[in-house]
Amino acid sequence: MLSILLGLIAAAAATVICLNAETIGRRIGVMDHPDNRRKTHAKATPLVGGIGILVPLLIWLGAALLSGAFKNSPEFSALALCAAGVGLVGFADDQTPISPLSRILLLIVFLGVEFVLDPGLIAPSLNWGSFEPTPIPPWAYCPLLALTTVGIVNAVNMADGQNGLVPSMFVVWSLCLALVGDSFVSQVALILALAGSIVLLFNLKGRLFLGDCGSYGVTFVLGLLALMAYAQGRVAIETITVWFFIPVMDCLRLIVTRRLQGRSPFACDTDHFHHRLQAKLGMTYGLVAYVASIATSSAIAAVAPRFALVCLIALTAIYFSFAWLTDSEAARSNVADGSDLDESFANVVTIVTEKIPSRDRA
Repeated sequence: MLSILLGLIAAAAATVICLNAETIGRRIGVMDHPDNRRKTHAKATPLVGGIGILVPLLIWLGAALLSGAFKNSPEFSALALCAAGVGLVGFADDQTPISPLSRILLLIVFLGVEFVLDPGLIAPSLNWGSFEPTPIPPWAYCPLLALTTVGIVNAVNMADGQNGLVPSMFVVWSLCLALVGDSFVSQVALILALAGSIVLLFNLKGRLFLGDCGSYGVTFVLGLLALMAYAQGRVAIETITVWFFIPVMDCLRLIVTRRLQGRSPFACDTDHFHHRLQAKLGMTYGLVAYVASIATSSAIAAVAPRFALVCLIALTAIYFSFAWLTDSEAARSNVADGSDLDESFANVVTIVTEKIPSRDRA
């Protein structure tokens, strides 16, 4: 009964924030203004989606602690502190852009805080679902996790370029974590799924964007929950790889192709995976295909880890069939006009209103 009441409180907080998104966005100075180039939304839009997820989560954590629903365990304190800290980093970047290096360093600092407050996150081995565990010392495990966490957070941030895309992934990943986690991880994940679903509805209508507070803060929290489940032996590396495969692969592809084209790895363009899907399938079906690919593979890998490698093969085929073997008119135009604006891992909030034509169609 208490857990239901706390969940309702979190849902109410998310709803209130979303209903008053524009007022809140203007008051705290996080409005995204169209530029008639890549940001083609009709009017200034509040970047408060992340606030609509993280604030309800922090309210739930505080209420759960005060009510005695959870003991003041290290994982509880660490999660609350890091959720608030990284959320504030993203919020600060929404107000005044922070350099990519500064954001990366701050992510590493908060990950270090997490390790200090909750040493149980440092696993003694790399746990595979299809292979024998690989022993690894802490001095190697911690930098590996830092690199992985920073990569995932920035990859998801770079994928945030279409309404409904990243919030949908948040909901999918949260539900998967609720399936595999212990009591604490599952309940936190369900709160994220609940708040994320509410934000998703408003984001699909174009009434708010996630902002870096969302793409950084919420992804970081999801990453911490995945680390907790992994350290407890409840999820294998292959499963986590399936969950984040497409945004991470897209990030790596863009960095490599931009460098080969002589541009900055952080250059603005419309060559992301969701742009490629839009070019072939249109806005709506492209979004459905993207989310369906992640939702289906993530659910299978969570429920039946033995099929994780099969899911990875399928995702690789899906990804490269659209992101590599097809061609995007938008991508060619970016190279042709010499566009090289520093994206700085910023939250891409472009709303593409037309289907992007493709040069080669079957």
